[in-house]
Amino acid sequence: MRKITFILLVFVCNVNAQYVTTNTELSNAISAASAGTTIILKNQTWTNVQISINKIGTSANPITIKAETPGSVFFEGATNVKLGGSYIYFEGVVFQNPPASVSTGTPIIDFRTSSSSECNNCKVTNIKIDAFNQGTSQQTSVFKWILLRGSNNEISYSSFLGKHGVGSIINDNRDSSNPNYHKIHHNYFANRTPQGTSVVNDDNDQDAIRIGNSSTSLSNSFTEVYDNYFYNFVGEIEVISNKSGSNKYYNNTFEDYSGALTLRHGDNCEVFNNFFLANGKSFSGGIRIMGENHKIYNNYIQGTRAKYPNNSSTNGLAGINIHNGILNSPLNGYYQVKNTLIVNNTFIDCDLGIRVGATFSSSTQNQAPQDVVIGNNLMFENYTRAIQVTTQLTGTSSKYENNIKQNGVFDSFGSVTAAGNLSVSSGLLQAVGVLYKLPVNSPAIDYGSGIYTFLTNDVFGGIREVTFDAGAEEYGATGTIMPYTQTDVGIKVGFGASNTLSNNKEVIKKVGFKVYPVPTTDTLVVFSETTTIKFVKIFDISGKLLFETQANLKKIDIDIKHFSKGVYIVDADGYKSKFVVK
Repeated sequence: MRKITFILLVFVCNVNAQYVTTNTELSNAISAASAGTTIILKNQTWTNVQISINKIGTSANPITIKAETPGSVFFEGATNVKLGGSYIYFEGVVFQNPPASVSTGTPIIDFRTSSSSECNNCKVTNIKIDAFNQGTSQQTSVFKWILLRGSNNEISYSSFLGKHGVGSIINDNRDSSNPNYHKIHHNYFANRTPQGTSVVNDDNDQDAIRIGNSSTSLSNSFTEVYDNYFYNFVGEIEVISNKSGSNKYYNNTFEDYSGALTLRHGDNCEVFNNFFLANGKSFSGGIRIMGENHKIYNNYIQGTRAKYPNNSSTNGLAGINIHNGILNSPLNGYYQVKNTLIVNNTFIDCDLGIRVGATFSSSTQNQAPQDVVIGNNLMFENYTRAIQVTTQLTGTSSKYENNIKQNGVFDSFGSVTAAGNLSVSSGLLQAVGVLYKLPVNSPAIDYGSGIYTFLTNDVFGGIREVTFDAGAEEYGATGTIMPYTQTDVGIKVGFGASNTLSNNKEVIKKVGFKVYPVPTTDTLVVFSETTTIKFVKIFDISGKLLFETQANLKKIDIDIKHFSKGVYIVDADGYKSKFVVK
């Protein structure tokens, strides 16, 4: 017999909740806020809202400003949000319809209220910024949507749509060398167009995310960027611009995009388990590498093109592009690549798989990559070069080991240690849906070489065997992680996809929502005392939609006999709670 026990009850009231309907009421509520306060924004269009809150919440009792119903609160006109202090959460708001002239020096959201009051342990979640752009005449002025500062902050489950002009969408400028420990995850970045045109160009500051700057790039940030989805994103050569140390980029999907994930400055970063699906789009790559001690592994890279839209070539891109460095490079120059591992990546239909020693200026950018291992990579149908060597690797630890190609060309590896590199005519990969995977008897199976303690799973989340395969996939590992697609937006990533409750440990009732009995057997009842319920959805903990119904009823009975044991999320008209099936 199954029983349901609710972790959180949707009818719990918060005595610190304040419902506000005007800008003045909002300002007064912010002034009076203390740890544990929740400010609820009435469902309506709000004009010229300027929030500045500098308060101290706690982990157990944060201060929350949230939409009454996510997606039904709209901020328009001359609006901005400034967060200072600690444990401030901002949720559920849509930013749209900017004024004719935007103040480009003021971001939409800033994680500080003044130069001496940054926000720490703060969160912006479940918001949407929809084409909130400067006018045409201002496109060359830098307008950044979110300035991320402080430490231990989070930006999650949000959608950033239709950005144009110069300026990052999310920019942590790192004015100091203090570590940040930020988390940027489950966001949707879509439909960016470059400054002044729809064609990619060479103007800087047109990225989605930038972590750091040149002046503090040799210090560590410890930021993690994961489970984000970049779609139809065209700006500059850097979709993500890393300019600090010890950051991790993983489980992200890039689809129909130009540019690349770029380790521009900083050391000790990891890039793994990402899907790059360029689909033949011009000026597209996977990963660009500068700096030291990086690990690049388990990435699936398909359809990249190292050419401008006019078909002229660029030295800045490839599936993985390893740049030359500058001797005694300035902070804003090109640091030599050293002590870097590039292992177990898969390349499909890329004009250039891995390029070694890329340079924009052979006279100054002449320090070859040193002590770099390129091993266990698969190159499938790469029609120009599987591995292009424009500058030979240096250092006694450098080697090419157990890389396999089907079609394409390996350039000469010179005197660098090379062993086990194979060229096969067939059988390496096979199409499975939109992806290519290992078939039975693929030469990549059990062909991995080397000892890499970090190589525990494959790109699909399957567990690697002791005798592991070459490439990003481990044959037979049955991992279930797949690249994000458009059908995942609002379900797994982006605005509306959050499957967790607000950290104030409650869900504010709209008008008397109840779920009962608690515990129950076999049937879940969702009930509203006064209003009709428009929809109910149930998700598993990964965000997969399991049940959905639409009705204009006050009481909805749901048969859950077929549910397995585990944790689930019920969503009734936007109000969510976890429950357990036993």
